[in-house]
Amino acid sequence: MSDEITREKHSRRLQQEENAIKKQVKIAKLHGYPEKYTEQSHRFAKHHALNCGDPKCSMCANPRHMWGDKTIQELSFEQTKNWSEE
Repeated sequence: MSDEITREKHSRRLQQEENAIKKQVKIAKLHGYPEKYTEQSHRFAKHHALNCGDPKCSMCANPRHMWGDKTIQELSFEQTKNWSEE
């Protein structure tokens, strides 16, 4: 049998997921999603309601892939590389 701490962690994790799903369903209903999407509420477990899911969409895509911007980690690495050159 699992101990009390393990059961508590498991139930807390499940509750957080349920709360996140409820919030996304609420957002979807406010923005007029069709009924078939709000009935399948678990689809929002790993997907946000306002994300279209298209990786080529300019609003949803990674800016690094769309416009060639560098990530924060890459910019930080370039700065530290410049320190050693001085």
